[in-house]
Amino acid sequence: MDGEFPFSYTLTGKPKGIAIDLCESLAEHIGKEIGTPLAVKWIKVVPAARFQSLMNHQSDIECSDITNTIERRQYLLFSIPFFYASTAFISHKSSHLDNTNVLSGHTVFVTSGDIAVQAVTKLNAKLGFSLFTHLTQSAFSGFEDMKSTDNSVFVADDVLLYSLKATSPTPDDYVISNDNLIDAQPFALALPHESFALQKEVNNAMMEIFSTGEFDRIYSKWFLARIPPDNTLINMSMPSHLKQDIAKWSAEYASLHAK
Repeated sequence: MDGEFPFSYTLTGKPKGIAIDLCESLAEHIGKEIGTPLAVKWIKVVPAARFQSLMNHQSDIECSDITNTIERRQYLLFSIPFFYASTAFISHKSSHLDNTNVLSGHTVFVTSGDIAVQAVTKLNAKLGFSLFTHLTQSAFSGFEDMKSTDNSVFVADDVLLYSLKATSPTPDDYVISNDNLIDAQPFALALPHESFALQKEVNNAMMEIFSTGEFDRIYSKWFLARIPPDNTLINMSMPSHLKQDIAKWSAEYASLHAK
């Protein structure tokens, strides 16, 4: 999926991001496991069409920032998590829109196909349907719409908001909300429904990547180091939920391979 820095985006015509690096590593690990090198073919999709690509078997894995939810598990399979994020919103600091209680009567931008759409719908009902909601094609376009619209907010995963703020020419002009619309949720790689054999291969490879410290290096590259070409620094420590998961999956991988 394009336009979701630093998870999956296009730079000089090539896919980049932490989810892209993870998928490339998975292909290498799975290829070694089955004894056949895997050729990776990238397909660019917009957020609104990302699940359709999997459901139509046009793609095998969606490498981006997809939240694993109960609703989505009805028609997709997911890998074990590789990130956790909460849903919040960003706005102009001068607008003083830093919590949900002051959003009545204001414009809200949210990316089409994101779980944040459901959160905004619930919030709108809570606020007496006083929000002016607009769907956008990507996180980047949502942020740009917010920047050019007075007294508006853009709702997305907090990690994307921090990334958008960090890459802005004037990051100090924007503020991220104090409260969340949705608490920490797992990001995972999505697969076509009933692709159980592939899911098993993906999870086994991910456990190996976690246990060897390879994922720590991938994470540091995208969240703790400066990202070219603009030397963007997100400087976001690994979420505690993810640290716990990595310890758990690393222990399970060691146990499986000790037998």
